[in-house]
Amino acid sequence: MTELETLLIEQACQKLQMLYAVHADRGEVEAFTRLFAADGSVAVPEAPAFVGHAAIRASMQALADQGVTMRHVMTNPVVDVVDAGTATGSCYLTVYNSAAAPDANGVRPVALPATVGEYADVFRRTPEGWRFQSRVLTRVFRPLAGD
Repeated sequence: MTELETLLIEQACQKLQMLYAVHADRGEVEAFTRLFAADGSVAVPEAPAFVGHAAIRASMQALADQGVTMRHVMTNPVVDVVDAGTATGSCYLTVYNSAAAPDANGVRPVALPATVGEYADVFRRTPEGWRFQSRVLTRVFRPLAGD
Protein backbone atom coordinates (compact mmCIF):
# COMPACT_ATOMS: atom_id res chain seq x y z
CA MET A 1 0.00 0.00 0.00
CA THR A 2 1.09 3.52 -0.68
CA GLU A 3 1.38 6.18 1.98
CA LEU A 4 -1.65 7.92 0.46
CA GLU A 5 -3.75 4.74 0.61
CA THR A 6 -2.78 4.30 4.26
CA LEU A 7 -3.71 7.90 5.07
CA LEU A 8 -7.08 7.55 3.34
CA ILE A 9 -7.89 4.44 5.37
CA GLU A 10 -6.87 6.17 8.60
CA GLN A 11 -9.08 9.15 7.74
CA ALA A 12 -12.08 6.97 6.87
CA CYS A 13 -11.78 5.07 10.16
CA GLN A 14 -11.30 8.22 12.25
CA LYS A 15 -14.42 9.63 10.62
CA LEU A 16 -16.35 6.54 11.75
CA GLN A 17 -15.17 7.19 15.31
CA MET A 18 -16.49 10.75 15.19
CA LEU A 19 -19.75 9.85 13.40
CA TYR A 20 -20.46 7.30 16.12
CA ALA A 21 -20.65 10.18 18.61
CA VAL A 22 -22.65 12.49 16.35
CA HIS A 23 -25.28 9.91 15.39
CA ALA A 24 -25.62 8.66 18.98
CA ASP A 25 -26.08 12.20 20.31
CA ARG A 26 -28.66 13.10 17.68
CA GLY A 27 -30.60 9.86 18.12
CA GLU A 28 -30.01 8.97 14.45
CA VAL A 29 -30.62 5.25 14.88
CA GLU A 30 -30.36 4.15 11.25
CA ALA A 31 -27.27 6.25 10.52
CA PHE A 32 -25.65 4.91 13.70
CA THR A 33 -26.47 1.31 12.74
CA ARG A 34 -24.94 1.75 9.26
CA LEU A 35 -21.56 2.58 10.83
CA PHE A 36 -21.18 -1.15 11.56
CA ALA A 37 -20.57 -4.13 9.30
CA ALA A 38 -23.70 -6.31 9.04
CA ASP A 39 -22.18 -8.76 11.56
CA GLY A 40 -20.43 -6.01 13.54
CA SER A 41 -20.65 -5.57 17.28
CA VAL A 42 -20.45 -2.99 20.02
CA ALA A 43 -19.73 -3.91 23.63
CA VAL A 44 -20.12 -1.76 26.71
CA PRO A 45 -19.64 -2.78 30.35
CA GLU A 46 -22.67 -4.11 32.24
CA ALA A 47 -24.36 -5.45 29.10
CA PRO A 48 -23.85 -8.30 26.66
CA ALA A 49 -22.36 -7.25 23.31
CA PHE A 50 -24.82 -6.06 20.69
CA VAL A 51 -24.05 -8.13 17.60
CA GLY A 52 -25.46 -7.44 14.16
CA HIS A 53 -27.55 -4.60 12.79
CA ALA A 54 -30.82 -5.69 14.46
CA ALA A 55 -29.29 -5.75 17.96
CA ILE A 56 -27.36 -2.49 17.45
CA ARG A 57 -30.48 -0.78 16.08
CA ALA A 58 -32.62 -2.01 19.00
CA SER A 59 -30.09 -0.81 21.59
CA MET A 60 -29.88 2.64 20.01
CA GLN A 61 -33.66 2.90 19.65
CA ALA A 62 -34.07 2.07 23.34
CA LEU A 63 -31.68 4.93 24.22
CA ALA A 64 -33.46 7.33 21.88
CA ASP A 65 -36.83 6.37 23.39
CA GLN A 66 -35.59 7.32 26.88
CA GLY A 67 -35.31 10.96 25.86
CA VAL A 68 -31.89 11.39 27.42
CA THR A 69 -29.73 14.14 25.95
CA MET A 70 -26.15 12.94 25.46
CA ARG A 71 -22.92 14.45 24.25
CA HIS A 72 -20.04 12.12 23.43
CA VAL A 73 -16.64 13.77 23.32
CA MET A 74 -14.23 11.61 21.33
CA THR A 75 -10.52 12.46 21.45
CA ASN A 76 -7.08 11.03 20.74
CA PRO A 77 -8.10 8.93 17.74
CA VAL A 78 -5.45 6.48 16.59
CA VAL A 79 -5.85 4.13 13.63
CA ASP A 80 -3.35 1.48 12.58
CA VAL A 81 -3.79 0.00 9.11
CA VAL A 82 -3.28 -3.76 9.12
CA ASP A 83 -3.87 -4.33 5.41
CA ALA A 84 -6.12 -3.10 2.59
CA GLY A 85 -9.22 -4.51 4.28
CA THR A 86 -8.55 -4.26 8.02
CA ALA A 87 -7.51 -1.63 10.54
CA THR A 88 -7.48 -1.31 14.31
CA GLY A 89 -7.80 1.77 16.45
CA SER A 90 -8.65 3.45 19.68
CA CYS A 91 -10.00 6.73 20.96
CA TYR A 92 -10.88 8.26 24.30
CA LEU A 93 -14.48 8.91 25.30
CA THR A 94 -16.14 11.31 27.70
CA VAL A 95 -19.96 11.21 27.88
CA TYR A 96 -22.22 13.79 29.44
CA ASN A 97 -25.94 13.10 29.68
CA SER A 98 -29.06 14.50 31.23
CA ALA A 99 -32.66 13.39 31.55
CA ALA A 100 -33.61 16.67 33.24
CA ALA A 101 -36.08 18.96 31.53
CA PRO A 102 -34.50 21.83 29.61
CA ASP A 103 -34.85 25.41 30.83
CA ALA A 104 -36.57 28.14 28.79
CA ASN A 105 -33.49 28.34 26.53
CA GLY A 106 -33.43 24.58 25.89
CA VAL A 107 -30.39 24.03 28.13
CA ARG A 108 -30.17 21.14 30.57
CA PRO A 109 -28.14 21.17 33.81
CA VAL A 110 -24.68 19.63 33.52
CA ALA A 111 -23.34 16.98 35.85
CA LEU A 112 -20.12 15.01 36.09
CA PRO A 113 -19.43 12.94 32.99
CA ALA A 114 -21.38 9.69 33.02
CA THR A 115 -18.40 7.83 31.58
CA VAL A 116 -14.77 8.41 30.79
CA GLY A 117 -13.13 5.57 28.94
CA GLU A 118 -11.49 4.21 25.85
CA TYR A 119 -12.81 2.39 22.80
CA ALA A 120 -10.84 -0.40 21.13
CA ASP A 121 -11.90 -0.68 17.50
CA VAL A 122 -11.55 -3.12 14.64
CA PHE A 123 -12.47 -1.72 11.22
CA ARG A 124 -13.26 -3.67 8.07
CA ARG A 125 -13.63 -2.59 4.46
CA THR A 126 -17.05 -3.68 3.21
CA PRO A 127 -18.78 -3.17 -0.15
CA GLU A 128 -20.38 -0.07 1.46
CA GLY A 129 -17.01 1.30 2.61
CA TRP A 130 -15.15 1.19 5.93
CA ARG A 131 -17.25 0.05 8.90
CA PHE A 132 -16.76 -0.97 12.51
CA GLN A 133 -16.32 -4.73 12.80
CA SER A 134 -16.16 -4.37 16.57
CA ARG A 135 -16.07 -1.62 19.14
CA VAL A 136 -15.36 -2.36 22.81
CA LEU A 137 -15.62 0.24 25.56
CA THR A 138 -13.46 0.06 28.66
CA ARG A 139 -14.53 2.49 31.36
CA VAL A 140 -11.76 4.26 33.25
CA PHE A 141 -13.84 6.67 35.38
CA ARG A 142 -17.48 6.82 36.38
CA PRO A 143 -19.25 8.95 39.01
CA LEU A 144 -19.67 7.40 42.44
CA ALA A 145 -23.16 6.31 43.40
CA GLY A 146 -25.06 9.38 44.56
CA ASP A 147 -22.97 11.87 42.55
